[in-house]
Amino acid sequence: MTNKDFSKQAQNIASLVMQQNNNKKTISDRLDQWITHPILGLVIFALIMWIVFSISQVWIGPWLSDTLMIGLEAGVNAIAALIESYDVSFFWQGLIIEGILGGFIAVIGFLPLIMVLLFLLQLLEDSGYMARVALVFNHYFSHLGLSGASIIPMYVGTACSIPAILSTKTIKDDRQRKMTIMLTPFVPCGAKLPIIALFLSVFFFGQAYMTLLVYALAIVVIYISGLGLKYVFQQTNAHHMLVIELPEYKRPSLTLGFKSMIERAKDFIKNAATIIVLMNGFIWLTANFNFQFIAVESASDSILYFISSPIAFLLIPLGFGFWGFAAAALSGFVAKEEVVGALAVIFVFTVTSDFDVVGIDSARRALMDVGGLTSLSALSFLAFNLFTPPCFAAIGAMNTELKSKKWLVFAVGYQLMIGYLVAMLIFQIGTLITTQHLSSSWLISLIIFILSISSIVMVRQRVVHHG
Repeated sequence: MTNKDFSKQAQNIASLVMQQNNNKKTISDRLDQWITHPILGLVIFALIMWIVFSISQVWIGPWLSDTLMIGLEAGVNAIAALIESYDVSFFWQGLIIEGILGGFIAVIGFLPLIMVLLFLLQLLEDSGYMARVALVFNHYFSHLGLSGASIIPMYVGTACSIPAILSTKTIKDDRQRKMTIMLTPFVPCGAKLPIIALFLSVFFFGQAYMTLLVYALAIVVIYISGLGLKYVFQQTNAHHMLVIELPEYKRPSLTLGFKSMIERAKDFIKNAATIIVLMNGFIWLTANFNFQFIAVESASDSILYFISSPIAFLLIPLGFGFWGFAAAALSGFVAKEEVVGALAVIFVFTVTSDFDVVGIDSARRALMDVGGLTSLSALSFLAFNLFTPPCFAAIGAMNTELKSKKWLVFAVGYQLMIGYLVAMLIFQIGTLITTQHLSSSWLISLIIFILSISSIVMVRQRVVHHG
């Protein structure tokens, strides 16, 4: 009996059971008729997420963030005054105040927004709603050749891509498992939230729907990328049934939500206090010194400029071909949170000497006046960092689960191509819509797009012949 025959037989049995118990529907059953509906379920999901994002990104989150920043800046100013009173050298003052503390505060400043979001998501999970979301998306994932089992790692990926990728080992079908591993990093994880918070609060302040659109974009990117992988893997539509326990709806525990939020916040701070602090120090050093380790007056003479400039040239079709953005994007491969810290060190401290790094006005001035960002190119930069390959640790998890260097190289290359193309299309199409003119880099963008599609065709042919 094929999977398709088994699926039909199981559906017939389920239909008979539902008919026999038609008069015994609970409140949960009645709610699920609406919440798990393939179309209406998406509308309800979008509405709920809009409310969650409004509370976390527009109402409560920013107020808590501003309150936290008052205390953090007062503390750092006190440390700066203490250091200056001891006549500490320029090197150590800059490294400690601008490099380490400045970048650290830039990341931690967005922690309240993230904590509120995580708290609300935990309440949704505890209420029994998120299990229904898996059923809603199961219908659409079958068109990608994936079963609903792939939803679970992707939901785990909203917290961190590493455990999400490792959890794919429960997927029995080898091709489905590989596809899920490659698609899961496209889910905005907790480490990407500071990037989302920074750019949306600076360029789209008070527009909660933009956060919803970013997550909607992630779903679209996952779907379209899945179609590309389905083509490469020659995967047929999945007929596997999703077996998942739907718990009764219940009042979520505020205590559990608070404990989960605190635990996740501790992990976030621990990461920010280790890898990010080291990276910020490295970026400050390379942005202020040349290869002879002599302090430079212009950033164009620095080590970081030398490293980033060739990459910045490749980012011109994306709308942010400035070396500072290339450097920040590179640092994101170490830890995605570091993108925010790197931008703070490069743009705010080394250029404007303004310590109010998280202040919306000062950040906007630094990114627009120095980096040349517009709202459109800022959205392109955000998409690039969300959909390019994840941090090195997550890539290591991909290597473990794929069990093949060949597929790992393809996965990283595919993710890099998707992130680049999404950002490029946002900027190129957005430029055409907003100005009614093609951008100056439209021709090279068209060539890159054609080459990217051609590379997918070539990979598929290789899979056909060699497996």
